[in-house]
Amino acid sequence: MLITYRILTILLWPWIFVFSLLIPGAKNFLRNRKEDKRRILSYPFAPKAQKVVWLHAASVGELDQCKALALVYKKKEPETFILQSVFSDSVRDSSLEAFPADLKFRLPLDFPWSYDFILDKFSPEVLVCMAWDRWPNLLIAAKRRRVQTVLASAVITPPKGFIKKKFYKAAFFLFDKILTSHPSGEEKFKELLGEKKFIKTLGDSRFDSVIQKIETSQREFRKPKNYSFSQVFLLASTYEPCEKLLLPLLQEPSLKNTAFWIFPHKTDPSRIIRLESEIRSFTSDYTLYSRSEFDSISSRVILFDVLGILAHAYRAADFAYVGGALHNRVHNVLEPAYFGLPLLSGPRITHAPEAMELNHRGGLFIIHTKEEVLEILQLSSERKEAIRFSNRQFVETGRGAAERIYLELKNPFL
Repeated sequence: MLITYRILTILLWPWIFVFSLLIPGAKNFLRNRKEDKRRILSYPFAPKAQKVVWLHAASVGELDQCKALALVYKKKEPETFILQSVFSDSVRDSSLEAFPADLKFRLPLDFPWSYDFILDKFSPEVLVCMAWDRWPNLLIAAKRRRVQTVLASAVITPPKGFIKKKFYKAAFFLFDKILTSHPSGEEKFKELLGEKKFIKTLGDSRFDSVIQKIETSQREFRKPKNYSFSQVFLLASTYEPCEKLLLPLLQEPSLKNTAFWIFPHKTDPSRIIRLESEIRSFTSDYTLYSRSEFDSISSRVILFDVLGILAHAYRAADFAYVGGALHNRVHNVLEPAYFGLPLLSGPRITHAPEAMELNHRGGLFIIHTKEEVLEILQLSSERKEAIRFSNRQFVETGRGAAERIYLELKNPFL
């Protein structure tokens, strides 16, 4: 299976080059990686002068997992040189620049020859991928140089079909160690790879990133002064399917004392203009966050059109809907769970063990209709308090995962 994959990637290269000439997005994708390669090759580094660890994240969520681990390294081994790569262009340049690593870059496309210049120059001791990310040619190149390969905070959706199962098994078997985020993931990996494979549950380092971000913040977020609504329903990371389901609730008489705080997934001007129009079709009682002093806002609906506030705004909410799972996959549920909020989500949560566990515990509700939402928003105070305790406790159980992963990485090859 791996030989077939390697052959296919080689045959794919000419077509990718052609696409890059025709499609602007593909051209930018390759140009960014070409610039990163030039920067890496010119970076002043003395081979084997210090220990090197390579962390890799697929996207924004996995970068949070890497951040927690990188901070442990910076505390325990400040002399260790940390490489941090990402793949998705959804990771903002500013986020990458602010990451606590010595050298940050975008991962090359997974061809057999793509990583030689990195591995030869830096000779990392360990390569750590996060969650589910596995690039066979990267892992093969690392193993040939006796680099320890680890999948940390690991999760897996069991593959369906003979070919997909064979590929998953071949690709994941390239890791020396698989450190799962939850016991259920450990069972799934063992079912796929066998009992002899090194698979161990150490937790999800994203818990540490979430806890650290909230607890070290100096920002206090409260409801506006003299706010007249008895409860706040916060809608996080919303997409159009989310708003289509939830905005009609603005006309429900039983929710007249419930405020709606909306944080759309994207905040570009065209998206905000469209969303304002949608809100106006249900109510005129709304305010755009950037246009007013927050403490003086009295509107029932507040549309937040700036970044960096969501994780703190949960503190002032009573319920939280976390978007993405009506049409694709759920976003970060750990931040609102930290504050003990009852959570609502669409049904597509199987990729997120933390969301599934919160659902199992009764603190996250899967919703399909506005009637289901109405029922949840009218939970008794006793039930809300029980959920608050349970969700908060769940986040606490994940504290320290990054350090547990760090200690495991210090162990030599099995």
